[in-house]
Amino acid sequence: MLVCPVHAVFLDVEVPAEWQSYIGINADFFRQNKPRQEIGGERATRMADAIRGFASRSGLAVCAVVLDGRGERLATLCLDGTDSAFLDQADHKAYAALSYGVATHELRPSSKPLWLSPESIDAQRVLMLGGGYPIVSGADTIGAVGVAGAPTAAEDIRCCQAALGAV
Repeated sequence: MLVCPVHAVFLDVEVPAEWQSYIGINADFFRQNKPRQEIGGERATRMADAIRGFASRSGLAVCAVVLDGRGERLATLCLDGTDSAFLDQADHKAYAALSYGVATHELRPSSKPLWLSPESIDAQRVLMLGGGYPIVSGADTIGAVGVAGAPTAAEDIRCCQAALGAV
């Protein structure tokens, strides 16, 4: 039986020096023993289809991007009548949600990423406007969805929510 005494639990930035050497050991253990969830192409396509359906029913012309957990595009969508420049905005919203671990409408310029070091984030690829959501499975952020092009951020957000409802 394994026991983790409560007094041995620390935020990663507050681990006492005497326990620092265990950070890598614990990380390696979980990398080797915890199955990695992935969004996958099929689920990403279902999400893009859900956005297409919601946007069409709502009379919205949008672009959307679904990213995997590494920030690579799995699915893209640009509805007729949408400026293709919105595709990059959708990508940047999704990347921001993936990197910071929260929906982009919750982000502020002073926001700090939940799990990543700020230095590991490509700041040129971050857009802190409503319309990006992380895709979470258990405690893992396995991807993100971003939508841009609707007249309001609230409509971009609703498109994202339609996508999340499809998975």
